Amino acid sequence: MTTTVLLVRHGQTRSNVTGHYMGWSEEDLDGVGYRQAHELASRLAGLSIASIYTSPLKRASTTASIIAEPYGLKPKVLNDLIEIKLGDWQGLHETEIARRWPEQWKQSQIDPSGLTMPNGESFAQVAERAVRAFETVVVADQGHPAVIVTHDVVVRIVVAYVLGVTYSIYRRIKIDNASLTVVQVRDNSKHLVTLNDISHYRAAPV
Repeated sequence: MTTTVLLVRHGQTRSNVTGHYMGWSEEDLDGVGYRQAHELASRLAGLSIASIYTSPLKRASTTASIIAEPYGLKPKVLNDLIEIKLGDWQGLHETEIARRWPEQWKQSQIDPSGLTMPNGESFAQVAERAVRAFETVVVADQGHPAVIVTHDVVVRIVVAYVLGVTYSIYRRIKIDNASLTVVQVRDNSKHLVTLNDISHYRAAPV
């Protein structure tokens, strides 16, 4: 029995363009993000999707709702799919973070796998819950395609987990807004089928 999990990063937000780190804020998609979500929804509309799961944050739940609409499905919220808790970094521009926390910023850009956000989550905590969420979906939707709408960090972690590599590979994986990453699970064997596919874009990404 093969279970297909479609991993989707939410559509573009304003902070994705400006370089602000928004973390657990309830920022919605911008105009481009809404277009991206609808383009992805059109691409997926012909598939027999059984379930759609989403992070509780607005940018993810909006994307999930747009994808779910053609199916008449209601996205299921999984708190484990939420963005990393940034703590003191939330709402700040990347240049300010780099100035105030130079060593931690440098580590985050090279290999964040051992990093703990100031007054926030550790990477290890995020990895634990991201893998738990993925496995929850695999068990719940055995034999059926399921969509997970979440955040950059969660998708990258799941990709590393599926490949069976250390999380130090994190910065070598690119996950664009509203991109599609596909994993197939058969008899506990996991395979990465598609990574960061944005072929549904009708315009070049910003």
